[in-house]
Amino acid sequence: AGLTLGSVAAGTPMQGFAPSHQDNMNGEYPLSKTPGGKASHIKRFADYPGGVESFEVYSPPMTTLYSQVWWSPLPPVDLPADIVRRYNGTAMALVGWEVDQVRRTSEGVEKSVPMSASYNHHWDSWLIGAEARVRKVSLSGPDDPAAADLAGRRSGCGAELPWDQPQYVVEGPEWSVRGHPTHAALTSGNGGEFRKTLHGFAPGYALVVDSPAQLQITPMNIDTWNREAMDLSGPVPPPFVA
Repeated sequence: AGLTLGSVAAGTPMQGFAPSHQDNMNGEYPLSKTPGGKASHIKRFADYPGGVESFEVYSPPMTTLYSQVWWSPLPPVDLPADIVRRYNGTAMALVGWEVDQVRRTSEGVEKSVPMSASYNHHWDSWLIGAEARVRKVSLSGPDDPAAADLAGRRSGCGAELPWDQPQYVVEGPEWSVRGHPTHAALTSGNGGEFRKTLHGFAPGYALVVDSPAQLQITPMNIDTWNREAMDLSGPVPPPFVA
């Protein structure tokens, strides 16, 4: 998964901030113009006013067989050490994110997984700051005292949760000592359009997290790759229709 972030919430670049000029992870994002609208949303994160920089975060691996559904929380992972260090004690403004699913071939080459092989139904995640913490819990079912609060923080399949799976809950204060949120929820339910859907805020708006440190993701993926009949090593559609 790739996260695209802006400078601090006030819009003034912090020390070490270097605006990115790289293209989007997934190419151009198609957008329909609002009837009567005078302006169009930015389609390229590098064109965001004031500039942005980006970093990449890999989730732990998922392993499934044909026809299986993965709907289980993955352990939190640390953000790149440079990002953690630079934003420690201050706020980061997240203006958008990009997502991909990848696999490594037997030669060690990283490739995007076709939607025909692994259908990304939806995912939820937490961007966690230093003053918050993540705890792994097991719930007894929908009547568990903690179930209502946890279900209300998730999306994608309504308030339902995979009760047989351990869950990760975010604990700690909602606000940091500097008055910024200590964590933020990122989620997407675009299904087969997740790569080519723009996940970005209009200029002037952002998700703000104080001292970001970790990312925890809960994906729901459906394995649709018939290993006996589908060859993923052959030609794939061009990027603009992926």
